[in-house]
Amino acid sequence: MATQSPKSKASSAEDCNPLTMLAKAHAEQQSMCDLLEKIADGLPGRIDERDCTRAAKFLETNLPAHHRQEENGLFAILAQRMMNQPGIRAILNQLREEHATDEGFAEEIAETLNQIAAGSMPDNPDMLGYMLRGFFENYRRHIHWEDMFLFPMAQEHLNQEDLTIIANRLSGQPRKKN
Repeated sequence: MATQSPKSKASSAEDCNPLTMLAKAHAEQQSMCDLLEKIADGLPGRIDERDCTRAAKFLETNLPAHHRQEENGLFAILAQRMMNQPGIRAILNQLREEHATDEGFAEEIAETLNQIAAGSMPDNPDMLGYMLRGFFENYRRHIHWEDMFLFPMAQEHLNQEDLTIIANRLSGQPRKKN
């Protein structure tokens, strides 16, 4: 029977940390932003339809799922743990509003990318490029803000039980009763 080395045990525990899981999702979102930038740079003529399909699928499924995970997991527990901290509710409400706005833009972009993937070029490629750039630049800023401010705040204020609850919510597992 193989046993894990102390290093692999630490790595495994880190992989289960919900903040690490969310940071990995942010890395995937950064890659999605890079793909959207590649598509925007290729307009009007050099567009890979497979890239459009991949980006549209990500925008339609992964992005809203990640937002729900953050809101129902991290944001909910942070709001409980830090309820007496000035401004925490305003910060979390602002991030929720950004998620809603981003999802609205993502739906429009995904619809257009799906049309391109089906062989229909946009009537106004400059407008699409402008939309793509506006979205990915804003989303990169959003990710950076969460990485630089929200995650460290969570690391400082959440205890192991909080992190376990968040991890269970991220993975869809029910909370274990003691």
